[in-house]
Amino acid sequence: MSNNMLDRRRFLSSSAAALAAASSTPVARSANDTLRVGVIGPGGRGTRVMKECIEYGSQFNARVTAVCDIWKQRLDAAAKVVGESYGTEAKTYPQHEDLLADKDIDAVIIATPDHQHAKMLKAAVEAGKDVYCEKPMGNVIGELNAAYEAVRRTGRIVQNGTQRRSYPRYRTAMDWVAEGRIGDVVKVDVVWNAYSPFRWAKKSEELASLKESDVDWNAFLMGKPYRPFDPKIYRSFRLFREFSSAIIDQWMTHGIDVVHMLTGEAYPVTVVAEGAILKWHDYRENPDTIQVVLKYGQPGKEFLATYSTTLINASGRMTRVQGTKGTMVVEDEWKISGDGSKNPNTLQETTEIPEKPGTKHHMANWLDCIRRRAPQDLYAPPEAGYGHSVACIMSTDALWSGRRMRFDPDTGEISEG
Repeated sequence: MSNNMLDRRRFLSSSAAALAAASSTPVARSANDTLRVGVIGPGGRGTRVMKECIEYGSQFNARVTAVCDIWKQRLDAAAKVVGESYGTEAKTYPQHEDLLADKDIDAVIIATPDHQHAKMLKAAVEAGKDVYCEKPMGNVIGELNAAYEAVRRTGRIVQNGTQRRSYPRYRTAMDWVAEGRIGDVVKVDVVWNAYSPFRWAKKSEELASLKESDVDWNAFLMGKPYRPFDPKIYRSFRLFREFSSAIIDQWMTHGIDVVHMLTGEAYPVTVVAEGAILKWHDYRENPDTIQVVLKYGQPGKEFLATYSTTLINASGRMTRVQGTKGTMVVEDEWKISGDGSKNPNTLQETTEIPEKPGTKHHMANWLDCIRRRAPQDLYAPPEAGYGHSVACIMSTDALWSGRRMRFDPDTGEISEG
């Protein structure tokens, strides 16, 4: 990687030529042609996103026409949802490579386990598909860099599944921070707690019902070192560090993406992290409680961000942005005030943050941008997915190494320092 790939103008500029070339291929269709969408990984989250595509697709003449899963039970269930929605059968593919090779598929939704996202995203855009990719965009830095390079090179329309970027109040909050209403940002705190006993751990009867013959185990591993079939890993992959970082990949992706959205920063400079299994001692490897500290910005314009989660106490969720003139609180509350500031120019009153008019649903935004070939209008563009993934990979590396991690945007490398 070179030339600081997180620069938005450079990304759009480098994508323009690729987009123009892509628009002349059979994949680019007029508004009168049906936009045909395939879904890869219709599990719990994948089925939910697929239903959103079915719901909003009618506005953009888009239809889900194919589904793919390496577990036949899920493949059949997804095909049934599509059939009941449209009255016509969906194509079914056990392997994502075969779906991507289908020239009749224009765009795909990727909602597979975390460790598969980056490789599938790279393959999808290189196959000429536009993509809705669930978060994280990747959780291994080399795979993430390769996927991001491919997105930039091909010019495909890629939306990341960090849907808070489509929430109307978050978009107003982003504008207000950019306008300087709370002054210069000095600290952002993100708290996301839940009382969630044995979160992501499947029950023994669910595990016992899954046999190796039911799934393609090698396809699930997708290049990871071979290990014997284990239903715990397949059904509860989020708990195993080789496949996911659990809280970081699942929840911090959203929280830290909001930090980037509100402040305009693309990635942290350094990260330290700590975590532990304090309560839910099942078969998990990943912590049930974490605390991460991230430093952003350049000298003279630096600020700190913290992210914390425990799965042991449901004390709520909050994003608090502290500035030199006041404080913004979003999530459980939606307000901006002069709280905490002694600046003579501090805000003098508390104001509720309103919804931003005209904000589209996250799925609708993706479909609209595909129709108009308008990557500049994506709410969660590829550089946002790259940035939140970098932050989360740094956090995971810091957690397991016990070291401070540093990111070099010119090389795309993460190292101790």
